Amino acid sequence: MTFTQKSITSYTDTELEQIDEDSLVNQFQSGDTEAFNPLMLKYQKKIYNLMYQRVRDQETAKDLCQEVFLKAFNALPNFKGGSAFYSWIYRIAINCSIDFQRKRNRDKVLTFEELPLEADEVLRMTDDYPSPEQLLDEKELGLIIRKAVKKLPPGQRRVFNLRHRRELAIKEIAALLNRSEGTVKAHLHHAHRQLQGMLLPYLRNEPLEWNGEIQ
Repeated sequence: MTFTQKSITSYTDTELEQIDEDSLVNQFQSGDTEAFNPLMLKYQKKIYNLMYQRVRDQETAKDLCQEVFLKAFNALPNFKGGSAFYSWIYRIAINCSIDFQRKRNRDKVLTFEELPLEADEVLRMTDDYPSPEQLLDEKELGLIIRKAVKKLPPGQRRVFNLRHRRELAIKEIAALLNRSEGTVKAHLHHAHRQLQGMLLPYLRNEPLEWNGEIQ
């Protein structure tokens, strides 16, 4: 479906669902900046909901939503089409929310718990009925996370899995491993920091230097 000089306020939901995103991206990259409008309209609600889920404040979510689309507008000329448009802008949104949280809590390091651990958790952050393209990207993230966990030192990996896979309390993990609670917390802290460093490049759509590609 081709959009020409139509007012951006007159698109119906059905029309937005039927837009040819690749064609619009190509139009934009060829100099037609108006082609960005239907892309923004199609996903602005999803991006706002994602921002609100992470910051729990309507005005802040609106501001971050605008920031996401501004960054997407500026970065779209360099978009290579290696993933679906929504997958690409979703990563921009995650990066914006991370930057916001860091600015709000400069002395608080972003912990791994704020990153989705499994593909189904990522799905809950997007839509009840994601497209096949979104499913592929979100499953990819889940696989990369699991691969990153496998790269942790054995002690950290075991504590991490007991805490996040089996959902055991710190006290329960300490008793199970015959270690002090302080030791368990230290292992968990180092695991979070290491995983954060390994995974943030992926969310920024940057190469994974630790060779985290899917095999």
